[in-house]
Amino acid sequence: MWFVAVVLVVLNSLLAEQLPWWSNAVYYRILVDSFKDSDGDGLGDLQGTIKQLSYVRALGADAVILSPIVTKSTDCRTPGPVDFTDIDVRYGNADKFNALVEKAKKLELKLLVTLPLQTISLSSEVFNLSAERRPGYEDKLVWRNGKEDELPPDEEGVDKWIWHDGRAAYYGTANNEAILNLCSEAVIAMFSDVQCTWLKRGVVGVVVNPDYNIDYDCSVQLVKKMVIAAMGCARNTNMEPPVILVETSLGAEIGAKYYGGGSSGANSVISYALAAPTRRSSPNLALDLHAAMLYPPQDTAPTWTTSITNESRIATRYGNEMVDGILLLALTLPGAVLLHQGDELGAADTILEWAETTECWPTYAVASAAPFPWDDTPTAGFTSGQPWLPLATNYRYANAKTEYANEMSHVGVMRTAAAMRKSPAMGPHVEINRFGDALAILRWGGAGSLLVVINLGLGQTEVQLSKIPGLPQEMTIAASSGGSSLSPGSHVNLEKLIKMASGETVLLAGPPRHCGGPGPVDKITNKLSEGWQKLNKYFGNL
Repeated sequence: MWFVAVVLVVLNSLLAEQLPWWSNAVYYRILVDSFKDSDGDGLGDLQGTIKQLSYVRALGADAVILSPIVTKSTDCRTPGPVDFTDIDVRYGNADKFNALVEKAKKLELKLLVTLPLQTISLSSEVFNLSAERRPGYEDKLVWRNGKEDELPPDEEGVDKWIWHDGRAAYYGTANNEAILNLCSEAVIAMFSDVQCTWLKRGVVGVVVNPDYNIDYDCSVQLVKKMVIAAMGCARNTNMEPPVILVETSLGAEIGAKYYGGGSSGANSVISYALAAPTRRSSPNLALDLHAAMLYPPQDTAPTWTTSITNESRIATRYGNEMVDGILLLALTLPGAVLLHQGDELGAADTILEWAETTECWPTYAVASAAPFPWDDTPTAGFTSGQPWLPLATNYRYANAKTEYANEMSHVGVMRTAAAMRKSPAMGPHVEINRFGDALAILRWGGAGSLLVVINLGLGQTEVQLSKIPGLPQEMTIAASSGGSSLSPGSHVNLEKLIKMASGETVLLAGPPRHCGGPGPVDKITNKLSEGWQKLNKYFGNL
């Protein structure tokens, strides 16, 4: 067994002041289609979301992020959004949305909506007017001039070029939807107006994915201009400053550009460090966490998501033994947290081949969009009809009713960590330490110390936590993953070796870290001092 201190990230200047609510919030992402169906048609809706919203608050969440609910095409031959300000009638209407806003306020939950920015339906007015070269619309889509029998060169982000007879040009598509030109000032103005419409409806912010593979610089400019427009909208209507969260698949280095580099930019960028498609080794995860925290500008921090929209949930991509570990890591790291619907239960993906309906739904069918399992009844308490997608493979035991009654369940672990996150023990400093296959994330500088230890290896490992300088000799287990030999409430002597099974994770709490001893910074300072003394002595003898 060996020990490496990977990185120490110290207090930024914001932490010395009152933090804005979004900087360390716990967001809960609701996929409206799959959260709760109120009318028996098999599709989740706004009324169902209203009915079950108190569950989200009980988890310890501060805010809800709704999946896109804008009006989409009802023809699966021309999928995609047709209007970014209207609510799709399959989810509800303006009155239902207003009721949802009021319910969220009553529960003291902030509400954000996801706006799809990248594509639009071929049946939309925007597409038709752009094809007609109508002034103000002519460059809203990605068009390429040419000849009908000569395809334009391949471009990243474009699945297919399709010839349009009326315009005598090619338009780019992705997933059978027309690609919007995010470099167009008309498109930027359109989305600036769209977000203002939603802000006036009572949401506190928006979540966007502005990745424009044709020209990344346009993506950054789009976010900057949307932020400026959002602030103007808020000032004109006496709203609190809106929150702009950016979701990107471009990685930490490029994604950091969305913060604006000192000018107008996103409040936070969602990090995929904990949501990689395959299980990460301890050095790789340490590097990913390191990059996510250090690339953003000073006084900013990422939002850690537990899963990626349309990608596999924790239980499916890593296995059930890793669910608690990912939840505990996300809730301990500095910054905000985005819990993906169902991850707190360890809900698995579904098997799409089991689908029994062929109806054209507003959202693409993906395995991770399995209906939320409220209980273990035949339709999991999601609907009184036939669910739009088959249920998760493990819903009989991974459901809200079963887990909420068990403090040792995934939900129990998550709620404990969410509560500890808001305790005075959650200090402003974070330190990442590696013990072979295990990682230890230490939060210190507060009224106490919090330490998460996770074994990322495929076999058993041993850790000796006393190798982390300044820790007390003994700490208490606040939460532990299912099957752990270390039960909550027990005390751990850090001088002794701790054996941990694959995926096993513990959250320890203890007194404040003692910084008077020779910690990492002190050791470096002492070495530098010794070096200068030797140099001075050498030159003094010349």
